[in-house]
Amino acid sequence: MKIREARLEDASAIARVHIDAWHETYQGIIPDSYLAQLSHAKRTKQWEQTVVDQRVYVVEAEGEVVGFAQGGPSRSDAREGELYAIYVLQASQGQGLGKALFQRIASDLAEYGTMQVAVLRDNPACRFYERFGGQVIEESMIERGGVELVQRVYRIPVERLSI
Repeated sequence: MKIREARLEDASAIARVHIDAWHETYQGIIPDSYLAQLSHAKRTKQWEQTVVDQRVYVVEAEGEVVGFAQGGPSRSDAREGELYAIYVLQASQGQGLGKALFQRIASDLAEYGTMQVAVLRDNPACRFYERFGGQVIEESMIERGGVELVQRVYRIPVERLSI
């Protein structure tokens, strides 16, 4: 396993992981029609810009990108950090890759003392955030593919780790 900062040439691999992980994670939660319209080309363009402008890490296993995490200042409260996204392909889960990515972002955001992460209530990842001390601070409704879904916002304490 190797965690490193994402580079521009990783955009396509990050887009692949992003879309594949959505299919794996949100099957039965978000309508299939919404998942089917996700575009690798569009996602790649978005990630090309994101890896230039923001802090993104990838995790490689056997030389292939199998996960990523993105974080920065909170979009809703400038006093906190935010985990914008974290995904690890299902086949690579259970090996500590998600935890390692999470800890890398948490260390980057340590200056804030806490970070927020928004996650669908029906996403099994809720337990992941709770294991790190995440507490639900808000629930709201969002729409994806014509379906109303409950989104939770967790607040998680963060500290700088020696990595």
